[in-house]
Amino acid sequence: MKIKNKKPGRECLYGIHPINEAFAARKRKIAHIYLKEQSNNPRFSSIIASAKQHQIPITYVSSDYLTQQAGHNDHQQIIAHVSPLPLTPIHSMITEHAFIIICDQIMDPHNMGAIMRTALACGVSGLITTTDHAAPLSATVSKISSGAMEHLPIAQVPNLVRCMKNLKQNGIWVYGLDQEARVAVYDSHLTQGVALVIGGEHKGIRRLVKETCDQVLHIPQFGPLDSLNASVAAGVAMYEVFRQRRFIGAIDDKK
Repeated sequence: MKIKNKKPGRECLYGIHPINEAFAARKRKIAHIYLKEQSNNPRFSSIIASAKQHQIPITYVSSDYLTQQAGHNDHQQIIAHVSPLPLTPIHSMITEHAFIIICDQIMDPHNMGAIMRTALACGVSGLITTTDHAAPLSATVSKISSGAMEHLPIAQVPNLVRCMKNLKQNGIWVYGLDQEARVAVYDSHLTQGVALVIGGEHKGIRRLVKETCDQVLHIPQFGPLDSLNASVAAGVAMYEVFRQRRFIGAIDDKK
């Protein structure tokens, strides 16, 4: 059988979790599934069942083909040709109890994926990142997020400061994470509509972004190092928001 390359406007998604979650989220059009020939991995069963249910073709191919399509061999013997991930309008993220994550030039796909995975677990309303100088919404990020990227509402904006001002005008309190801040994240009231700004891996939050925040907060820490990894800091702050909202009964984590 002649193998077709992906058509223009389609992307290559790889890995068991991302493809499973792409089916579950129903945000992308899944055009074709490719599996390694003679593979009997039982973890493929749910993907095969979903593909058959939606009449999506499945083709068994060599490992070399999968590697060529993915660009590396970390594909877990499965890829899918899919449509690009649709973006979410920011206005749909704005609610009375909105919980938004803003990524200020997060460049490392591992950090971006880890932030997305924690964000989904914490009930984040949406994630906003920049169109430039940021990790792209790639198959790598989806795999690192264990497929969380497929579910999370995501927006990309060219101007983060303008976006933050718009959020503030719509009743969202914007807090930045910065180790030089005087107020600790644990001493802040984060139960209203909030947006947390996570700075880039090397320089943190940019000056104009910091000045646009309603307040900047720090995460208390011991030891000689002066900062946490971006995704770890984001996780600590997100779970503090989660904790405060759970404490007052604003969220139900037993669903």
